[in-house]
Amino acid sequence: CFSRVDFGFPAALCNIHFAVTLLGVELLYRAGMYQQVNVNIKDPNFIAIVLVVGVVTPLNNTSLKLNSIGFYQIFKLLVTPGVVLLEYILDGKTLSCTRIWCLTAVCAFVLLSSASDTDFSPFGIVAASLWVPLAAAYKVQWGRVKRRYNCSTLALMRAVLPYAIVVQTLISPLVDPPGLFEFQWTSEACFWIGLSGLCAFMVNFSGFLVMGNIGALAHVLLGQLKTAIVMVGATILFGSSYGGSQLLGAAGAIIFIVHYSYVTIEEKEVLEKDRGDHKAQMLPFIQSK
Repeated sequence: CFSRVDFGFPAALCNIHFAVTLLGVELLYRAGMYQQVNVNIKDPNFIAIVLVVGVVTPLNNTSLKLNSIGFYQIFKLLVTPGVVLLEYILDGKTLSCTRIWCLTAVCAFVLLSSASDTDFSPFGIVAASLWVPLAAAYKVQWGRVKRRYNCSTLALMRAVLPYAIVVQTLISPLVDPPGLFEFQWTSEACFWIGLSGLCAFMVNFSGFLVMGNIGALAHVLLGQLKTAIVMVGATILFGSSYGGSQLLGAAGAIIFIVHYSYVTIEEKEVLEKDRGDHKAQMLPFIQSK
């Protein structure tokens, strides 16, 4: 939307995306696809997720608008250690040495693929710097709140998004430039902004689903994997002109993300087997008569 119709209002665009997403979520609820969750709006955990969801997306779009994609990707790398640190502080989660080395390799290869495109602006640096810790909190806190209320992803989206829209509306004057009410809503503008809203519904749902059901780190790595696959795929299928270092970085990132996933699944299977053996050892011995 920033380029096709020159809609340079990140917070307003986020509100449109969230409104379309909420409409889709509400339609699914009316169709009986999931059950409503009753949340405590005074719960600090719920308040925290509302605030970070309402703030982080406009900051993300602002950073992407004011900085180059390469600079945005480099700053995005800082979310990974932020997620690891927050999960350790809040939930006591730790990573094995193998997974840490895989994450380090992924970050190094993404840095290699992005280092050639580092245009930025002073305000863009401020937006990116504010976005990084909030993005880490957003990814970690979503899963924690979902587990706290033991609800589906769609149910939590239906509970959070109305309040998040209010937060985004309140911060719009701080993020968006003046001129929103003077924007010309042509048929082309409505088409592209509406289409972006439909895409946002699918992206938001899939993102919240991953964060809630798989984990915050998985969401970070899938974002990096998507970028790397797009670069390699565009080169192979459409002959896009990326430099050798960019393609090497993208290919390396893909390899180590796949390896990280393999190691994670393997460690999980070993842990579940150990738990099963431990439970079997604790079963009371029953003598047959």
